[in-house]
Amino acid sequence: MNYSVLMTVYKKDSPEYFIQSVSSMLKQTVKTNDFVLICDGPITEELDRAIVTAFRGNEEILNLVRLPQNVGLGQALHDGLPLCKNNWVARMDDDDISHPDRCEVELKYIEEHQGLSIVGSYVNEFEDKPEKPIRVKEVPVLESDILRFSKRRNPFNHSTLMINRDDIIAAGNYSTMRTNQDVDTWVRVLNKGYKGVNIAQPLVDFRFDKSTYKRRKEWKNIKLMIDVWRNFWKQHYCSFGDYAYVVFMQLAVFFMPGKLLQWAYDHLR
Repeated sequence: MNYSVLMTVYKKDSPEYFIQSVSSMLKQTVKTNDFVLICDGPITEELDRAIVTAFRGNEEILNLVRLPQNVGLGQALHDGLPLCKNNWVARMDDDDISHPDRCEVELKYIEEHQGLSIVGSYVNEFEDKPEKPIRVKEVPVLESDILRFSKRRNPFNHSTLMINRDDIIAAGNYSTMRTNQDVDTWVRVLNKGYKGVNIAQPLVDFRFDKSTYKRRKEWKNIKLMIDVWRNFWKQHYCSFGDYAYVVFMQLAVFFMPGKLLQWAYDHLR
């Protein structure tokens, strides 16, 4: 089964991490024949050189799209998904690392379980070296558990996902929000009756450093997450109790000291 890869890059991304990420997708045991890379606005000369380096010898599969200005991850993915020539699309973030058999495992699962629109997995979170993960981020596996979990939290690890292009577009495509566009998209897709599952093994190494904690404490991200769940409540996808829980937890993240937040991530997730 052929599949596409969808990735974005923007000017503040690390060329080193970008090359590692692309390399992990090009070295999959089942190769892609279509790699859609969206440059979200002008990028640096270092990143341009990184693109040349990363795709040397694989130029024929690269579909490089340069957006004239930075529009944010949500809009970039919204623009990029219809450009993928295969119906199954592997999402990848440009600072994470896929395991060599990630796509093979996901495609095999898709072939054995018909009617799916989203297939994801666990991730290994790491700070410095991917071979030394600090924890495994597990997500619910079964469809029923995913639906229940999604009332309060994001049920998928975004950079692990293999998604059905036609189904996601039919459900409204990617949300164009700058942040939290993934949970806004997946909850909407699930709410429209499309099916998603997770494979109970880590297939991606997720970079989780000190800046990750900082970003999650930023008020703009906290407020946007609360707004997302307010909309879910108004659309009757979750209860007021679910919405209140999200508000409480997001405010707790905002006011919690950094070291306590790190402890909570290590022990309470």
